[in-house]
Amino acid sequence: MKTERYRKSLVSLAKEGVLKYISSNNLKPGDKLASEIELSRIVGVSRSTLREALAELSREGYIYKKQGKGTFVMERANFLRSGLEKFEGVTEVIRSFNYKPRTEVIKIEVGAPNEEIKDMLELSEEEMVVTFYRKRFANDKFAVYSVSSSPASLFVDGIPKCFENESMIDYFENHLKIKVNAAIAEISPFVFDENMSRKLGIKPGILFLLLKQVVVDSMGRKVIYSLDYYNSELFRFFINRKR
Repeated sequence: MKTERYRKSLVSLAKEGVLKYISSNNLKPGDKLASEIELSRIVGVSRSTLREALAELSREGYIYKKQGKGTFVMERANFLRSGLEKFEGVTEVIRSFNYKPRTEVIKIEVGAPNEEIKDMLELSEEEMVVTFYRKRFANDKFAVYSVSSSPASLFVDGIPKCFENESMIDYFENHLKIKVNAAIAEISPFVFDENMSRKLGIKPGILFLLLKQVVVDSMGRKVIYSLDYYNSELFRFFINRKR
């Protein structure tokens, strides 16, 4: 037991040593760390202890590894804080901090849903969906990658090429007269691979917060299934827990 506590203590010290190394060398997001051999010498621990420390720092979002290329500093700056208790769309969150929202529509697809979308929206075998792929910006800084799917039958007047006021929720309420009532959501960390990072025009290794949610209208219908990838350079979510 003492040995286990001692090992964990060494890993914690190694983590602090790596973070101090990053800070003292003024390493910026995307900068490469020294090799494991050099880092273990600098921090003063064995390579096995260092590897454990690096693995924990990676899980915590401080660093990331690129196969065959080394270890790099992760993007971590956050300036938009939003609570998860209140249902807000991406546009509403951006505007609440007095930032100007902008949307770039990548593509719009109409077709049969995959199994995940079918289950989430409780669709029949014959129902089609419309999926909107969008890049969302806050003051022209890339903020969110959104993939939003809805039953095609909802768009009785045709499928819009963009949403007035930048908001899909506003479009549903003002144009389709569908009152949005709530959302069922889950959140998890996510890092895009190099190919997708290149398509989105971002640096590899940036940590995103994936918010999966099903939007429910006032009649209890599931009308939107969205995958919103929030850029952790900009967003930090919090939950107000009370006893």
